[in-house]
Amino acid sequence: MSEEQDSEKPGKPPAMGGMLLTMLFMMYIIMNEDLRDGMGAFAGSILEPRIAFDHRYPAVTFLLAGVTMISLTTIIRHVLIDWETMAETQNKMNAYNKEMSEARKSGNEARMKKLMAMQPQIMVLQSEMMSNQMRPMMFTMVIAIPIIMWLRIFVEGMDHAVLSLPWEGNYDLNDNLWFLPHWILVYSALSLPFGQILMRGLKLMSHSGGMGYMPPV
Repeated sequence: MSEEQDSEKPGKPPAMGGMLLTMLFMMYIIMNEDLRDGMGAFAGSILEPRIAFDHRYPAVTFLLAGVTMISLTTIIRHVLIDWETMAETQNKMNAYNKEMSEARKSGNEARMKKLMAMQPQIMVLQSEMMSNQMRPMMFTMVIAIPIIMWLRIFVEGMDHAVLSLPWEGNYDLNDNLWFLPHWILVYSALSLPFGQILMRGLKLMSHSGGMGYMPPV
């Protein structure tokens, strides 16, 4: 793109309304204990008859809960995020940063002045990219938080909240590692690898479906 033309375009204000709304929504859920418990109970009414197994196989329950959550949230993110626009924005920002770095190294004051004049447009691009990434968050939270809250209720309902792991025979799910309870760590370890595999599969499907573009890894 031409720096002279771009620098003459007025920068529009960053679109922060959606991001702010999402952050406020997250804070409201986090601070409202009754709402969190209600969401967990609702998720439990759906999940417990299917994957709780009367607390006999907690590792399987964690795995299935993780697969359910990761599948739904990953598909939502894949559909709602405009990966092509995000890649184009990243390319523009990388090109701008590279040119700015080269201008500084060479001491080209005229070039730096032109690039500095383009900073409002770069800030708009950054804001748009962040907004694009945040777009699905509100939808994914509505899925993720109830499942996580139900898992907390599930662990509290276990007679003996322990797992037998290869490196520890009695891994107490109610203990904490720093501020994270052990059951969250087990849940994450079981579910996150599946999420990476699913995201890669969706990207490959998009690419093979004739879209001509494969989202960045």
